[in-house]
Amino acid sequence: MSLLVVENLRVTYFRDGVPLPALRGVTFSLSAGESLGLAGESGSGKSTLAVAPLRLLPDNARLSADRLVFDGRDLMAASPRDLRALRGGAVGTVFQDPFSSLNPVLTVGDQIEEVLEFHAGGRDRGRVLALLERVRLSEPAALYGAYPHQLSGGQRQRVCLAMAIAARPKLLIADEPTTALDVTAQRGILDLLDELRRDLKMALLLVTHNVGLLVERTDRLAVLYAGEIVELGPTREVLTNPAHPYTQGLLRSLPRLSRVEPRLPALPGQPPDPRRLPSGCAFRERCAQAFARCAVDPVLRPVTGRPVAVACHLHGGAA
Repeated sequence: MSLLVVENLRVTYFRDGVPLPALRGVTFSLSAGESLGLAGESGSGKSTLAVAPLRLLPDNARLSADRLVFDGRDLMAASPRDLRALRGGAVGTVFQDPFSSLNPVLTVGDQIEEVLEFHAGGRDRGRVLALLERVRLSEPAALYGAYPHQLSGGQRQRVCLAMAIAARPKLLIADEPTTALDVTAQRGILDLLDELRRDLKMALLLVTHNVGLLVERTDRLAVLYAGEIVELGPTREVLTNPAHPYTQGLLRSLPRLSRVEPRLPALPGQPPDPRRLPSGCAFRERCAQAFARCAVDPVLRPVTGRPVAVACHLHGGAA
């Protein structure tokens, strides 16, 4: 049984009455203990997809789905109270900027205590110290009384992780958790995420624009473009033998130590304006392999003989 089931998820933002589609019929599932990466250019819908299952969206967003189920619970029918209990409880979250995720006027200890009080039955200093140690923070007793501005970026992100796992969640959503950190701190946070997922038997939804980070960190990879999943499959399979022209273009643009080039090859053009999405395949205006059938919307379907699914007419007939 899948832990998270998402079918035909659509999210549209409205700005001055103008609809801006962010997700357009996204479907995927996530099993207990599994890790799924979400990759794509800025504006592809990754961050919206990360928070949409929790219905953690601004007032100008409209969400619909055929199914949105977590651990057997229908999230489309969930009350605001049910969703509050879920967020930070069975589902932990870690976002891009740890400084904006923490309250600047509360100590580290108080902030983790609040999570325990709401989701785990009561405040517990000993449990807080154990959590700080669990995320590899030295001198947890000293950090307990520290304020966020007194910590480094890597320390703050580890505090956010301690808060996220305080209630022993079944799913951890990490949205660009290393973007604001230096390379050394990035590696430490990613190693810690791996370790926590294995030890706590959590599922992980990891959002990143850096495809290279996903190779050893996720079991499966979903590549998004213009609010749709265009390729989905085992991470190594997708990254070593990409099927969709967009995924191929992303991988060509990655720097490699094995080659020396004056300039990295880049995808031509820009992602489409959500106010004026083209008909058919959203990528066709940037695709060197586009042909007449691309004027028809492709659907995500399995590729014959491979464990991947792709939304591209090069790998199947018209929908």
